[in-house]
Formats: sequence, structure tokens, C-alpha cells
Amino acid sequence: MRLLSPLSVLLLASVAAAFGQTAAKPEFEVASIKTNPPQQGFHFGSDAVVSGGPGTADPGMFRCSKCPLAVLITKAFNLQPYQFPGKGSLNDTTYEVMAKIPAGATPAQFSLMLQNLLQERFNLAWHFQEKQMKGYQLVVAKGGSKLKESTETASATPAGQHGAWQSESHSHGGAVVFGTMGSFRAANQSIADLVKVLSDQIGLPVDDATGLKGKYDIALRWAANGAPHNGANHSDGGFGGAGGHGGHDAGGAAPGGVAAGDPSGPTIFEAVQQQLGLRLASAEQTAAKLFIVDKVSQKPSEN
Repeated sequence: MRLLSPLSVLLLASVAAAFGQTAAKPEFEVASIKTNPPQQGFHFGSDAVVSGGPGTADPGMFRCSKCPLAVLITKAFNLQPYQFPGKGSLNDTTYEVMAKIPAGATPAQFSLMLQNLLQERFNLAWHFQEKQMKGYQLVVAKGGSKLKESTETASATPAGQHGAWQSESHSHGGAVVFGTMGSFRAANQSIADLVKVLSDQIGLPVDDATGLKGKYDIALRWAANGAPHNGANHSDGGFGGAGGHGGHDAGGAAPGGVAAGDPSGPTIFEAVQQQLGLRLASAEQTAAKLFIVDKVSQKPSEN
């Protein structure tokens, strides 16, 4: 048997160490999960309060209070409401979750940390399933796009805009809904970013068919009373479900019961066309990527 030289052994050890570092799973420095006692009485939607994480005012600490598993999963995988059809099968148990995030962690790394936490503590196993379903295509309206090219960089989003809103308890995907009005305002956004917000608010898939490739400063306001908003009362990862919405093009009645010309303001469909020069066109077939839970334990492992 041929013996390796000391230099060869050292090189192999270095390669193995480097491989181990790159293969290591992103993890929180410390994570605590406590199960809440069963809630008494009737509850509408989710009472979860989610805060912290990269891109918020508290990037080093993630908290989720009164947090159902469905909210944690939605947050970890950045799911839109329509992508998680099985969320209703999870029980109403809630948890108090606190996790310390390593300094400098990116949003993508944070998502992997939360996914790994769910896998290790709740024994979560999952897969994604492709499906064609009704939805919308975002296209350029007849009069042309009204979007303005951004002069900001991704790290220089002005305070009070998209980055700051992410830390608010009523925020989801950068959109804020207070009372009867909804708004989205952000700098340096791609059309893909806008599509995620629109899909989140409508509750159905939206495909980008604009052909626009730039980064834009986006400001959008719409009447949210009766609109199919998915957000829970106090959660940036919650959902209230938006089902049974018919097709709509700007100029007609929006799904959710907000009629065109409502004196409280434009529907989100009308706002997209009037304020951005884009249009949400009904599509019989849009590509949807659905999240399927294969198994999950409702009782987390010990801290």
C-alpha cells in the first residue's frame, strides 16, 4: 500500500476543511421555540407578530410571537398565499420563536436558516409541485409605462420606504394595508419585485409579460376595503386566504367586491394602470409552483 507524503496529507486536509465550510448549513447562532397554551375563544385569521431579520431595523434578531407553523413556513420559503394550499391542514398551535442571526447574513441566508430550523426542530419535509392555474399577466398598458428608472442602489433605499416598511408588523412583501387603503412604495425595484407584491395582494399567480428589465422607483396606492389582501392582522408572514376571485382587467370590478370608480380610491387593478402605466390581464393558464408538506411534527424538539 502506497503511503501519502506529509504534504499530500496536509493538502487533502485543507481541501476537506474548505469543503466542509462551504457545505455547512446556514444556522442561527441561537434559537428558542416555546409552545403556547391553546388559545381560547374565536380567532379570525392569525394573531402572529413577526419582526426582525435582514432588511429590517433589527437585522440581528428574528421574532415571531403567537406564530402558527404555517406562518413560519410561509416566511421561510417566501411563499405567496396561492402557493400553500395545504396550510389549512396544520393545526392552530402557536409558538414563541426567537432566533439570533449571524452578523451580515443576507435575506437568502436567513431563509435557509429558517428552513433548516423547521427541518431540525419540527421534522419538516417538503417538495414543490408545478401546476397550471388561472391568474394574471402583467403587461404594459396601451399608453406606455409610467415607471421611472431608479437612481438608487439596492443598499441605499431611503428610510421610510421599502426597507423600513419591512420591519412594520402590518407589512408583507413591502406592501402596507391600513384600514381601507393599501400602498407600496420602494426604490430600485425590478418588475419581478412588483409582481410578487401584486400576487401577494391578489392571492393568485402573476406572470411578468412587460419585457421591462430595469430597476424602478415604484409608488402605488389603492383602495383595500374588500380587496383580496392575504395578510393576517399582525403578521408580515400571515395570510387570510384569497379564494374565489374571478378574472378581471383594469376598468371592471375587481375580485373581492371593490367596484370600479369606488369613491374611496382605485382598485389595485385600476391603480396599476393609472399610476404605473401597466395592466393586469386575466390569464387562463399561468405557471404556479405549489409548496407541499410531506411531513411535519406539531411538537418541536427541545431547545
